[in-house]
Amino acid sequence: MFKQRFWLVIFFIVQLFLTSFIATGILNQNWAYFSLGLQLLAILFFDLENALLSVILSIPLYSVLPNSKLETLSAWRFTFFALFIKFWLQNKKQGLRIKFAPWDKYLGWFAFAVLISVIFSDTGFVLGFKKLAFGINIYLLYLVVLNVLKEREKALLAIKTMLWSLSSIIVFGFVQLVIFSFSNVYYFWQYWATYIARVFYGESLANSAVYSNSWFNFSDSGQSLRMFSTLPDSHAFAVICIFALGAIVSLFVLEREEKSTLTKISLWIMMLLSVLGIIFSGTRGVWVGIVAPVVVLGYFYFKHYGRKLLKPISLPILIFFICLAFSPLIQKGISSFGQSASTSFLQRAGSIYDLSESSNAGRLQIWKYTLIKIILPNPVAGVGYGNFGSVLSASLEEDFNLPKQYITAHSLYLDIFSEVGILGLLAVLAFLKALFLNLYSFFKKHYLFSEDPLVVFVVASGISFVWLFTYSLVDGTVMNDRVLMYFFITLGISGSIFKQYIDKNNA
Repeated sequence: MFKQRFWLVIFFIVQLFLTSFIATGILNQNWAYFSLGLQLLAILFFDLENALLSVILSIPLYSVLPNSKLETLSAWRFTFFALFIKFWLQNKKQGLRIKFAPWDKYLGWFAFAVLISVIFSDTGFVLGFKKLAFGINIYLLYLVVLNVLKEREKALLAIKTMLWSLSSIIVFGFVQLVIFSFSNVYYFWQYWATYIARVFYGESLANSAVYSNSWFNFSDSGQSLRMFSTLPDSHAFAVICIFALGAIVSLFVLEREEKSTLTKISLWIMMLLSVLGIIFSGTRGVWVGIVAPVVVLGYFYFKHYGRKLLKPISLPILIFFICLAFSPLIQKGISSFGQSASTSFLQRAGSIYDLSESSNAGRLQIWKYTLIKIILPNPVAGVGYGNFGSVLSASLEEDFNLPKQYITAHSLYLDIFSEVGILGLLAVLAFLKALFLNLYSFFKKHYLFSEDPLVVFVVASGISFVWLFTYSLVDGTVMNDRVLMYFFITLGISGSIFKQYIDKNNA
């Protein structure tokens, strides 16, 4: 086991350098196939647990495989499938059945609604099946996480590994900020779109990012970077930071037992970087969405439910409000060592209620169009999964300065309603109801276990989900590939902990 952990670290370092060299143009993009080969070898030769950890570590590093047919074909599609095959063969050999969580049946309902929408779509079924295959591919990773982490130590190691994976994205966001501060804005923009974005997300997104993206704030005083790291936009980066906070607070509780000063300092640093990442992303929907976890935590405090357990979970939220209040000073400090300058993040937060602001006006425009032009004429089965962009008018493409395939309804729920119809929306709402009822039930049964990092992780993940799905009212970022992966990993770890506590209570 120790040797496998050693080789797991070596594997991650090699993959990190390979991806860095490919992304910066030092190595030809065809080297992505060599990187994929290393990942497949790791899955083959590691035991199942370490194979899973290698996949989680690699999530920030997966790049597009150059080919003439599918320009967005990413390496993760092959590794997730290979990992699931290894898991399925091992289960079959041991005579074990695949376990599901209580909320999984509603995802099955959603898949059925998707098939209905695709069959009755007037705009074709190819995009629908592609998008459905995308979701199922990531769901396979979730099933492995849910079923492999059967013991306490395995769950804790998975949480630590996920945090390493998330932290690499967050830390690189700050490296990106430093690079930007000493670069010409235009050259930084064009280089990132031409090289980095193309390697991770393909030619089409790179070409559109050359002239339109959400990477910057512009004002009369200059430009500032909206932190996004290796992700396609700043909104996905903000959600990545939210997932990191859930893992951090649970490991804080673990370190009370292990008493490692270095680890505690590292966790404090990552908590601060994650909170600052949410602020530097400039994603106002996430900032507003924090109201929901504040209300939930306030309710539990008022009811005297698990106050000791909720204290570490409330800490990142408190730090967020402190940092946002001091954002003018933070912005000034950043501007002092580079050419970056703009209005403060606090002033940006104040623009949330300005309906004439371009971003807000654009959302209102697309919401109105989605409701009147798409949902009302197709309320039952929608226009077909993945076909939202296909039915948009050319005028919207001009208004948003984006190719139609990158325009969304700017709301997860409107996206689903418009593409999958009322059946799909009801399935998603049933999934969320089952998820949150199970989380609430777990919390009520175990809130006295405030020193158990696994209990803290489940509750903190629940708060993260409340935050994410409140934010999803105004954006569909959860469908970004990396965001969806970390969501399902977090969900899978939480589900495995559910199972462990059910088995413990029944023993």
